[in-house]
Amino acid sequence: PHTTHVLIPCGVSSAMGLDWTQICFAACLMVNMVDVMGTLFTAPVLVPYGQQLGATTGEIASFSTVRFGLAIISLLWMPRLADAKGTKVTLLVSVLGSVVAYGIQGNSHYLSGCERESYTLNMGDTLQLWEGHDCSLINGTVTIPSDSSMAQAVGTGGIVECTTQCNNKNGVYFFLVGRALAGFFGGTQPILRSYISQISLPNMAVLKVRMTFLFASYQAGAFALSPIAGVISQFGLFWPWYVSAGCGVLIFVFVAAFFMNVEEIKKRLHSPVPSTEGGEKGETTSESAAESEGEKKVQESTAYEGPPPTKDKILWFLLFGYFCIFLTVSALMLLLPLLLEYESYGLLDPNDVERSRERLASATSMVMIPNGVSNLVFSTVGFLIVSNVIGDVKTMRLGAFIASVMLCLYGFVATEVWHLLILHGSMGIGLGLFVPALGPTLQRYSTLAHPKKAAQASALPLFGMQLGQVVGQPIFGAIVGDSQDRNRMNIAWLVAGICFALGAVTMDLSMVLIHRHPVMKRLKYSPEQVQIMIETGAKEQDVFVEDMCKKLRGMLTEGHPDFRGARLWSGVAQRFIERVIDRSIPKLREGPEEHLEDVALWLSKVGDEKEMEWFRQRFPHVRLPQNVDSATESTSTFPSTPAPKDYA
Repeated sequence: PHTTHVLIPCGVSSAMGLDWTQICFAACLMVNMVDVMGTLFTAPVLVPYGQQLGATTGEIASFSTVRFGLAIISLLWMPRLADAKGTKVTLLVSVLGSVVAYGIQGNSHYLSGCERESYTLNMGDTLQLWEGHDCSLINGTVTIPSDSSMAQAVGTGGIVECTTQCNNKNGVYFFLVGRALAGFFGGTQPILRSYISQISLPNMAVLKVRMTFLFASYQAGAFALSPIAGVISQFGLFWPWYVSAGCGVLIFVFVAAFFMNVEEIKKRLHSPVPSTEGGEKGETTSESAAESEGEKKVQESTAYEGPPPTKDKILWFLLFGYFCIFLTVSALMLLLPLLLEYESYGLLDPNDVERSRERLASATSMVMIPNGVSNLVFSTVGFLIVSNVIGDVKTMRLGAFIASVMLCLYGFVATEVWHLLILHGSMGIGLGLFVPALGPTLQRYSTLAHPKKAAQASALPLFGMQLGQVVGQPIFGAIVGDSQDRNRMNIAWLVAGICFALGAVTMDLSMVLIHRHPVMKRLKYSPEQVQIMIETGAKEQDVFVEDMCKKLRGMLTEGHPDFRGARLWSGVAQRFIERVIDRSIPKLREGPEEHLEDVALWLSKVGDEKEMEWFRQRFPHVRLPQNVDSATESTSTFPSTPAPKDYA
């Protein structure tokens, strides 16, 4: 299976004035939000919700392992389904599967409960505590000391709830099933990138803006929504998954109603239009049909034929870079809530576990606010401004430097919540400058270097992203451990910064290799020029100029195989050779018709019969001069640089 790439002019509108490419792009952002809400939107409550289900630190880490492990499988089947059945069907299946997965995760708490019993204590009452039960304060003022077996009501008293320690893991297992389904239906990224590339090319400015917003909606959108997750979690830690499922239903309806495959947009582009000058309604102009056929031929002839995606070393470099970076991103979602559990942050109440979990979720969401704002600003407007001044590559390096340094400082510097607000906000600036710089260039390379397998080429680096998120939390969970050892926490953040820096260096190397790739050098040519280059077996212009310089050097260098025997110790000989070389290539006029006339005159003097015949067939409207003395060409063909004044 393969994807056929079609160049679609931006702004394909219907009779109602709807810009369908913009509508479909908006649908892509919405589908992207479905994945964002299920992973990053719910991140602030994942740890406390897992603890409520009765999961250990290792089991909480496995939530991401299962989710992104199944996402690797989704990268195998979803691009192939998109190539075979179309993008729309694939996105609908993905959104529907994600809705079911979020519903399962949100309802997992119903299976996790142990036997509970509430006790009302009035002022001065006491309650004998016993082993095998965890007691917490529901409301009021009751002292439950950790080193005593007696709870005592103070003030007006209150309500205490005691839960039997039954070691019920059913909720954890049910939640893991939901995470697995979310991963299995969550591999939409390569499909969205490939689709956006198809509806945007050949307009690279539009592609850059759209890819920037796609990446921004994934990175900044998640952090912008996280505070909302913290607020609604006050009504129950399961509510963020309910909200995610509800949004998924609405997006499913929108995609089903308005999203169109590339082929459908192309049909609308070349659909019959009413005639304005006596033609029958519904007739397509011959010029439009001819233009469409011509575009198709140019695209077919200019398609780059290189190795398959699995043998492209650049894609493997990108895979490793994504692995290192998202290893860190995955760790960030685990380390930040665990860091806030330390005593210096003052968020835990030893007398009320549930309240501690809610405060932890709220604090995590609050810390993400400056990160979301800075990420959103710098991944859109900030990135476009900075990249226009210093370029995409330097912008990417600046963002990588900021993010790497901030990650290393989390453990060693942060001891209070306001420290994390500053660090996390600065981290958002770094990610906002780093991530959008990758998107347009990488997607453009995948589309041009692998035109028939663009979705699969886009999917290969994302295997690294998913793999990094699979192993990230277990690795960093093992580094931190179950005990609150601050030294181990500091080491974990330092390792995270080093991993991010390593991934950024790999991405930088990949960008250098991409810009040197032959398919990227072709971007400076028009499709017709590329077609002529392929048909005539032409070299790249820079390569040809360099080869000719080497050949001329060899012709004038004694001892070289191409040496022509010229003795260059005479100034007369040097000036003679300089004049002959200078006038051997005439100065051609700039105008299209004048340029062809000059080329025709030049060919008539020094061209052979084969070259002149090619010119006649290519430009039959230009007449080749007849009976021109070729012997005089080198000295009088066209005016050029005057001979040196001291020439004798």
